Amino acid sequence: MNLKLKILFFCLAALVLFACAKEKTESVREVQERILDAYIQSNWPSAQKLESGLTILNLTGGYGLVRPGANDGIYIHYNTYTLNGICQSTTDSLKARMLGTYDPSLYYGPTLFILDATTIVGLRELFGKMNQGATATAIIPPWLTTSTSGGSGYSTRGQQADHNMIYEVKAGVVIGDIQRYQTDSLEMYSIMHFSPRIDSTARDYYFRNFTHPSGVPAADTIVSGTAVGVWYVGRLLDGYVFDTNIADTAKKYKIYNASKDYTPLRVTMRDSYLDMTSSGSSSSNDEAIGSVDESSLIAGFVRALKGMTYKDKAVAFFSSDWGYGANGNMSSGKGVPQYAMLRFDMQMAHKDDKQYPPTRTK
Repeated sequence: MNLKLKILFFCLAALVLFACAKEKTESVREVQERILDAYIQSNWPSAQKLESGLTILNLTGGYGLVRPGANDGIYIHYNTYTLNGICQSTTDSLKARMLGTYDPSLYYGPTLFILDATTIVGLRELFGKMNQGATATAIIPPWLTTSTSGGSGYSTRGQQADHNMIYEVKAGVVIGDIQRYQTDSLEMYSIMHFSPRIDSTARDYYFRNFTHPSGVPAADTIVSGTAVGVWYVGRLLDGYVFDTNIADTAKKYKIYNASKDYTPLRVTMRDSYLDMTSSGSSSSNDEAIGSVDESSLIAGFVRALKGMTYKDKAVAFFSSDWGYGANGNMSSGKGVPQYAMLRFDMQMAHKDDKQYPPTRTK
């Protein structure tokens, strides 16, 4: 090989090595940003790409006067898509049916987002630009899928942390004071669903014993330490049933699980409901109100039991402070969302009764 060919060979080799080195040092963010820019140029040339990388494809104003600020809440309906148009998640049950992904055990209602450190950066920025009733289509790049709280943050079940994702969102109620909002919502729920209306027996807690509306007779009170059985249906105020131990009800709402034991929930009565509950959360949606571990019973549920005796029917509905609190008890779209107000329809079984409805024979 002559000298000129040798020099040419080494130059070509150097160029290849340089190109490889450049390719290897390109970050994931740089790759995704190139993909995002190419997608915008080809499909949405008039899109607004913000300094953070959040890209707003379109944004229409709503009818509300207030946009959520830091630590405010906003209810959102959404669809999420990959850039090639594949729907990853939706809160629209009709759309889920059309896609063939509908699951009756999933919650398809609006999702409450709190604009704090637990919500991913891209969603906080997007929702902060929306008032009630506004709609938006935007792309959230992967570097905006982290939260400032140090974790992955509250996301949707459709977000992929290593891909650009398209969000179609519609804003619902903007909430500045979550406790005031729940107080007003519970009062309105009582007026709309019960006649005569049920009055609160404690702050943001409503209870009515239909069998003994004037109070449980003293002769029928249950001695502390006695284990009782309870049938229940737990739902959100919009009607979504998240748990029940009544087999026919589970089948009606298509959440029946053949491996679950549909028998009365066993609860040991104590002198005070405070002795019958912990902070409320549990490790499994099947144990959402303590069907296995009594220490996970939520306060609103056991407070209702203290106002009941054998075979009584009752209803209780209450704020998230009496339920699963700010974090909820949701996994993979099933269970109780954060800050959820709950309703329980309950009936206490007779002693050792395994049937529903409870037998009339004492």
